[in-house]
This record gives sequence, C-alpha cells and structure tokens, in this order.
Amino acid sequence: MKKRKFASAVFALLVSFGLNAQSNNHRLSWWPAYYLKYSINKRWMVNSDIQFRNFAKEPVLGLIAMRSGAHYRINNNWTVGFGTAWFHQRQINDDKSKVITDELRLWEELRHEVKVNKWQLINQFRTEQRHWIKQDGLAYRFRYRIGADYIFNERWKAMAGNELVWQSSKTRKNWDQDRIWIGGEYAFNTNSQVQLMLMNWWQFNTNSHQPVLRINFVQAIGATL
Repeated sequence: MKKRKFASAVFALLVSFGLNAQSNNHRLSWWPAYYLKYSINKRWMVNSDIQFRNFAKEPVLGLIAMRSGAHYRINNNWTVGFGTAWFHQRQINDDKSKVITDELRLWEELRHEVKVNKWQLINQFRTEQRHWIKQDGLAYRFRYRIGADYIFNERWKAMAGNELVWQSSKTRKNWDQDRIWIGGEYAFNTNSQVQLMLMNWWQFNTNSHQPVLRINFVQAIGATL
C-alpha cells in the first residue's frame, strides 16, 4: 500500500510540473524517432534508434541522430548497457550563417525498474563521452532520468518523467538541461507501439524553455518474443 501511494504521488508531481511549465519560446518543436529492440536471448538485447529533431527557429531538420548499444539484464530489476551514437546537427547563427556539427559519443548506463500493481517506476543513470569531429576536446556528460508509467490495459499506458542532463566540461556548457514530459503509449500488439509525449525542454544555463512534441515508434523483435 505504501509503495502504491508513493508511486501515485510521484506520478501526480510529474504531471503537475509538466502542465505548469512556462515557455519563453512558443513555437512547438517536434522530435520523431524510431526505436528497434532486438532480443538475442533472455539476458542480452540490442537497442537501436534513429531520431529527427527540430529546434524552434533552427532549420526544419536541425538534427539527425543514430544510436545503438547492447544491454544485459542482470535480473528482473537491474540492467546495464553500453554503446555508441552519431549526431549530425545544423544551426543558424544570428548573422544567418549555418553551422554544421558532427558528434560521436560513447555511452554507458545503469537502469532500475520496479513494478507495483499497474505502476512501473524507472530510474536510469547514463554517462556520455562526447567528441565533436573537426573540433578539439572531449566532453563528459551525465544524465539521470526518473519515470513513472501507469498501465491501463494491454493497449494503453500513461507516461511521465523527468531527466536532468549535466556536462562537467566548459564545452557547450549552455546545453545543460532539464526535460520533463507527460504523454501516453498505444500498443498495436505486443511488439509494436507508438508513443506521444509533450515535453518542456529547459536549458537552465540560459534560462530558456521550449515545448517539444515527441513521437516515438517502437518495435521489438528477437529470440525471446
């Protein structure tokens, strides 16, 4: 009973923050993505995704990202993972000039999940080593995410969460951010889902808020399905 009350309080708090977030950029950005989960066996899984992002007044397609990594399930609650990522970003400066940046990343993560009746609570910590091609230096970034999902039935699930992104180096320090979201998931079947989430994207070094619409298509295949 205490766990259920705690989960309800966490979910209500996240929903409240998401609805009350203020934005000083009223243009809605959109981030569609496709996620592929391939289960090798009951322990090992390969997760990959491709993302497209628009940033307010930046180019219509401001970023393309591809990530892939291996995850090992220690038990029913704990999972570890590691992988690589490539990001291609286009930006427009104040003088209307365009800047193109390519970035390679290595990442490692630790994830904990617990189910309480129809609730699923998720805690995830990820480290990233960021290398910008044609630029010197290496930046280390840390990400902590907490999420609360409520499963209504086999088709519908409510989702809410918050993620803090912090970079230890001075390189692109203005991209330290907090992301809070609320949304839902519809399952076509056990292997295919679509997620729709409204996110408030806050870059707290520049005190910049921006609303983002995220659309995720998720597909699962593999040996254990």
